[in-house]
Amino acid sequence: MNTADRPDPIQGIMESSRTVDSEFRRRDRMLGHTLVIGRAYLASALLIVLLAAALALPHSDGVRGLDVLFFTEAARDQQTSLPSHVFVLLYSAGAILFGAVMIITQKWWAAGIAWGASCVATVYGMLAIWLRQSGRGPNPDFQDFGAPGIGLYVSVILVLLLVMTLAGVLWARTPEQRELEDSVRHRD
Repeated sequence: MNTADRPDPIQGIMESSRTVDSEFRRRDRMLGHTLVIGRAYLASALLIVLLAAALALPHSDGVRGLDVLFFTEAARDQQTSLPSHVFVLLYSAGAILFGAVMIITQKWWAAGIAWGASCVATVYGMLAIWLRQSGRGPNPDFQDFGAPGIGLYVSVILVLLLVMTLAGVLWARTPEQRELEDSVRHRD
């Protein structure tokens, strides 16, 4: 046998290595597209439902969360601040809407958007409470500025809890993903 006719052993090793690596990557991508349904997933689903219900609670004197969201006459009369609007909008559109998409589709990107919106909404919620507690609204001459209501406090607490549970949802690994990671680790 001529040495020119023999296959290169290094080339054969490289080909089989590429095949194995691509198979691991394909399986990892496939497993990474869906979320793990566990305690954190179910807890976040419950928190999303509670957040939707919290929109009916009073956020300040005579103003419900829905009034703040849709900027109704009651919200204008109470001179609801911009941080209150941003807070309610972020947790309605971000946490509730994309949280519902996460529950329905079980996709990580929806959980990521809901988590990011919840993080930012928490900051705006704290600012909204602080502005309401200071007793001064956007107009310093306005006398009937109401204090924060139970709905504002409950919403901020629920959004903060949702931030923590969605982080757990995003970082959870399926048993198949752990097995794949172990097989890649032990292969080397």
